[in-house]
Amino acid sequence: MTDEKLQRAINHLAISDVYLVASEARHGEEFNPKAAHALEGLKVQTMHLARRSEILETDKPDRYLLRIVLGFGVRWISESEVGKDAPQIRAFVEADYVAEYLMDERLEQDAIDAFALQNASYHVWPYWREYLMSQCERLRMPRLILPTKQFPDNQKQ
Repeated sequence: MTDEKLQRAINHLAISDVYLVASEARHGEEFNPKAAHALEGLKVQTMHLARRSEILETDKPDRYLLRIVLGFGVRWISESEVGKDAPQIRAFVEADYVAEYLMDERLEQDAIDAFALQNASYHVWPYWREYLMSQCERLRMPRLILPTKQFPDNQKQ
């Protein structure tokens, strides 16, 4: 059933725009990436989720704009703190993007949710990938090269 809803969404949606709406990147307090041994034993954790979606009406009948907000993030923690409820974060990069789609038929929320979770990230991924690489350089953190595309799991890891 979900595959049918997803295919219905794919059939009625066309990508219109992708843009950054929020971002933050910084080091944790007292962390200096240029200090001797500062980068040793760091573990990378990632975040990827669909935050919300909304449908906007346009000036044309039976034409809508679907906005999907996706959140991405990476953080560096010490290997010794993996699994702790509140690990000390050495550095992090987070960004929220909007993917906008033209919709030629009003879709059910189930179809929109399936699309947001399984397809929208493919359109945003190249922008997040480039942003993360440039922020790593600016923060003097190890360069992270993400794969060209990633299959979303929509969970914090």
